[in-house]
Amino acid sequence: MNGRPQWQVRWARRENDRRQRAYEAALGSWLRREDQLIRLRIEAAGFLGCTQPRTGLPVALADDEVVYRVLPAAELVEAEARHLRGLPAPALTLATGAVDPTTHPLPAGLRLVDTGMAVVTDRRVAFAGRAGRREWTHTEVRGPAHHPEVPITLLPTVDGRRPAGLRVPAAAAVNFRFYLTLAFATATGARAAIVPQVDALLATHRAARPTAPSPVPPEAAPAPLLRPERLAAAGAVAVALTIGALAAGTVNAPAGRPYRADPGPNGAAASRDGRLVLDGGFPGTPAGSPTGGAVPSPTSTPGSRPPAGVADADGPARRETGAAIRSAAPAAAVSEPVRSAGARPSAVTPATTPPAATTPPPAATPSPGGPAPSTGPTAGLLCQQPLQLPLVGSLLCPGS
Repeated sequence: MNGRPQWQVRWARRENDRRQRAYEAALGSWLRREDQLIRLRIEAAGFLGCTQPRTGLPVALADDEVVYRVLPAAELVEAEARHLRGLPAPALTLATGAVDPTTHPLPAGLRLVDTGMAVVTDRRVAFAGRAGRREWTHTEVRGPAHHPEVPITLLPTVDGRRPAGLRVPAAAAVNFRFYLTLAFATATGARAAIVPQVDALLATHRAARPTAPSPVPPEAAPAPLLRPERLAAAGAVAVALTIGALAAGTVNAPAGRPYRADPGPNGAAASRDGRLVLDGGFPGTPAGSPTGGAVPSPTSTPGSRPPAGVADADGPARRETGAAIRSAAPAAAVSEPVRSAGARPSAVTPATTPPAATTPPPAATPSPGGPAPSTGPTAGLLCQQPLQLPLVGSLLCPGS
């Protein structure tokens, strides 16, 4: 055990002691059972009864009658009907198995009649109780019926009367059943069948002798488990770390820029939720903001002029219409199909050369004093987007 942790050495010592105690208990029980079977084997081969005691018994014995067993305390039980299911059948079989010493209720169909003393002789089984006497002659009994779980032995008769028998203390059940079976076999001339049964029981018992346990090495010790208080402390630490991570917003935070998407037309990109993503910025960041680059207008170039035929007086309305068209251009990129989620988004570089100038469609000239010109579907799309700065698009929403 040199070089082993002390807790493994202590565990091996305790385990070896526990196994040794269990082995010694099992061996003691096995030795007691073997002594009992050996004595029964001797009794089955040569016991012919006792002539004493002859006084103090509840019945008067004949001159040539011998005693096999005397029970100072016994109970008379009787069946409620002649034929009951679940009761043991009569047979010339030794019942030498131990009976559970705990108190068992009477089997269904049996009732307690009286309490008194019982005597087993080579001719009869006699019971004397408070209420009366009862006798069973061996020649009129079909055979002893030993119950396997309750220390009850019924003595059904050949005349078909309701079965009756005796319940004895659990500690005396083995000897009582053995001597009762031996007396019945002697009276009916079947004693030669008793000795082979005892020999078979003895051989089976000797084959089941307990074996000494082998020593347990220290390395066989199981892995130590955390104590309940340590498990509770570890759980509290885990909960605290989880709450701190949730408060800091670091749980499931993706690496890199989560809102980058594939580039759309005019150097812009659309995210999965339809918001505009500019180069190097967050979704919906307008051009000229600190986090976004400058994105030229796709519909006009520096130096472009309004189409001919539009009066200078309509300058403010014209500028608002042009701003609506320029704001609608990034929103058009939302309708572009987004590439598969597994594709790696490519970097978008802001254009350094403005695109070719395109002439916007002529806007309707508002009548003096009339309503503001309609912005069409573009205004409705802008109104569905989240509120962003600057508030240029919100001025075009109906009802703003």
